[in-house]
Amino acid sequence: MATYTWYNGGPGIQHHIPGEAPYRANISLPNLMAGTGNLLANTSNVQQSLTSGFTAADILQVFEVKKGFVLTPLVGAYVTTTEGDTCTADIGNSSATQTHRLASNPDGYMGTFNLNSAVAQITLIADEDLGGSTYQGVVFITDGTIDITFGHNTDAAVFDVFACGFQCFYG
Repeated sequence: MATYTWYNGGPGIQHHIPGEAPYRANISLPNLMAGTGNLLANTSNVQQSLTSGFTAADILQVFEVKKGFVLTPLVGAYVTTTEGDTCTADIGNSSATQTHRLASNPDGYMGTFNLNSAVAQITLIADEDLGGSTYQGVVFITDGTIDITFGHNTDAAVFDVFACGFQCFYG
């Protein structure tokens, strides 16, 4: 299991166009493996190559979120190129300190989306994953990340992922 982030990344710049998700990204495994487009790094910002794709249990910190962001209960993915074999992933957070829940929840935002099905897959965050103090969304109390945890090896999928929400305060 390895944890990846974007090389020379940082807190995501939210999209402010009305009607668009504030966090969205296109993830192309063939481009990542070829070293074109976005490049990967480890959590110390040392560039990493992805020669054979992601393996089961690998984590991609897809969005770096600022303290004070409220992730509303809507997260989704749209697969444009399927993996070609059984392949699933989860969206959540791997840190026990970044949200108001003070617990890690790797599949809490979108559990088990299928990278071998070329469809839009949208989920509402379940009440139990929002925490007892709010049913409006997950509040980031420190700078944090929204993570994809791969359930199977993947090297061919191309997909978009998005997270809806808003910045309610700055720390």
